[in-house]
Amino acid sequence: MKKNDATVSSLDWITYSSYVDGPCWMKYVDDNKFLDELSIPGTHDSGTCSVDNDTEPQSSQVKCQQDYIPTQLLEGIRYFDIRLGKGDDPGIDHGDYYLLKKDAYFMHLSDVIGYFKTFLNENPTEALIMLVSRGNDEATDESVTTAFAKVLDDNPKLFYTSSRIPTLHEVRGKIVLLRRFRLAGNSVSGHTWGLDLTEWDDKIKAHSGKSMCLVKYEQGFEAAGNTGGKEPYSTAVYAQDHYNCTGSSKTDWVDMALKAASEFERSTVDITAADGTTVQATERCWFINYTSCTQNNPFTAARVVNEHLYKSSYINNTGVESTKADCRKHIGIIASDFVDAALARSIYQRNYNDAQHKQTVSCYLPTRMRMTYGDSLSDASLQDGKTVGEGHFRLVDSSNVLNVAASGHAFAIEYVDVDALGNETVTGLQGPVPIDIDPRALTPHFEGLEGLKAGEDVRAKIAASLEGKLETDACTAQLEFVHDADGAPGTTMAEGETFAAGTYWVRVNGLLGNAAQNYTLASDGAASFTVAASGSAGGTGSDTGSNAGGADKNGKSNKRDQGKSSGGKLANTGDGSGVAAGLAAAAVATTVAGAAMLASDRDNTEDVNE
Repeated sequence: MKKNDATVSSLDWITYSSYVDGPCWMKYVDDNKFLDELSIPGTHDSGTCSVDNDTEPQSSQVKCQQDYIPTQLLEGIRYFDIRLGKGDDPGIDHGDYYLLKKDAYFMHLSDVIGYFKTFLNENPTEALIMLVSRGNDEATDESVTTAFAKVLDDNPKLFYTSSRIPTLHEVRGKIVLLRRFRLAGNSVSGHTWGLDLTEWDDKIKAHSGKSMCLVKYEQGFEAAGNTGGKEPYSTAVYAQDHYNCTGSSKTDWVDMALKAASEFERSTVDITAADGTTVQATERCWFINYTSCTQNNPFTAARVVNEHLYKSSYINNTGVESTKADCRKHIGIIASDFVDAALARSIYQRNYNDAQHKQTVSCYLPTRMRMTYGDSLSDASLQDGKTVGEGHFRLVDSSNVLNVAASGHAFAIEYVDVDALGNETVTGLQGPVPIDIDPRALTPHFEGLEGLKAGEDVRAKIAASLEGKLETDACTAQLEFVHDADGAPGTTMAEGETFAAGTYWVRVNGLLGNAAQNYTLASDGAASFTVAASGSAGGTGSDTGSNAGGADKNGKSNKRDQGKSSGGKLANTGDGSGVAAGLAAAAVATTVAGAAMLASDRDNTEDVNE
């Protein structure tokens, strides 16, 4: 499945979704912030990018994510919903379905912990929240307890397992454990087990009314920091997990939870110690907002809910002055289906004080770039800027020409930032960068030319096979047919001239100025074809190599060079003088401003972590 097949927003730019501060956004957040004061992007059923025997997102009832966990980490996801199946190293499941890694092997708990450890080693400023549940009936509370106890034994410093909500400083480089499985068996003792949320399901089912559900309230004394003493704490967890609905009706529940989280005001509460004395503590309150639902399949529901989230005034400032205050409020944990870097960014950037951090500081000019043409000029793309973020680079002056004659020259480029609603802002990141221009190898495959007879309408057949390969249908008016001349292209045929027996070449004459310089014939494309005399047994058809059309004096194809690349240009037009020669300004505007976005595949980053 192609990566963008699972894109759930209609906004075209997210096809090229990349990372701004995704791998390190917590670095820019104050150490003294408590986690419940942050806006944190998360994923529901985090491991469901690839599901055994169930891969099509449009029909799957199980697949909930479009990216693997390593990519989610880089996109800025910090809350992970992990459900464990059977085994000493439990498989990760969603109900009866076990989940797969990118390499198509089953995903296990050890894989997930490996992803998290690798990421935190490389990004020690970050903290992760891991909600662990028993996924299906094949697992038992005892089997899951035993398996996770081993993880805790093997990684004694990796987890934060207190019920007290910590500051970011306390848990940088750690995993905060939230637990929805009940403890059972011989492995329970010797560990603290994180915040106990085992009553989540029962309380959600019993909850009535469209409001947040209190799934946990706990007070006590636990160690804090390195003082060795114990401090009072008060922890409340409110959840919105109404899932028996459609995507359209889910948006009201999501909005209710956003509003509740943003308007919550903390207070101090009295906590009674063992000796009967009373001390005060600030009430800490986590809001966890699940945006998934079950009356549509996950993909269908996410198309509706995620688009709604993009446009929420609590996540993206709509430009109206009255909504700016909403965007400064914290909104808790948002756990969604089919999350991408754009949606994650919209949530985590709520934690920034604009006076302290500008996201463009993460962007920098690449030392060199490359431009590759697609099947048409409008498919051209600037590459090798993969680390610069959500927006894209473009030429400062779109009238500049990028063609192979100018390859290696320095061009002035600028970085355009893109927010989560597709609004573009030109940044101050500008400068000259050498751009290497790769010609596009075309493979026109002249189909339907087998057995051509002298005088047949060859032009129309050739034009039909090239439609769409070059810039619009203008190319069909620029086709140039060349006679055989002792085994090499010779005289250009006049318009309307009849095709006699022999070998012919096709090229494009003056396509959009010098644009044809950017195209060469691929080694398996036919640059030539043979026409047989009328009434003969039939021609040899289209050659399979771009140099395959060499013919002898009798008009028979010479195959000795078949399969070799021409190495030349599809059209030998213009003087090739470089920057000034070539495309018309309008064509360049389409090429660069319209489509020269960074083609950065999210999965490329996963290979390191997998």
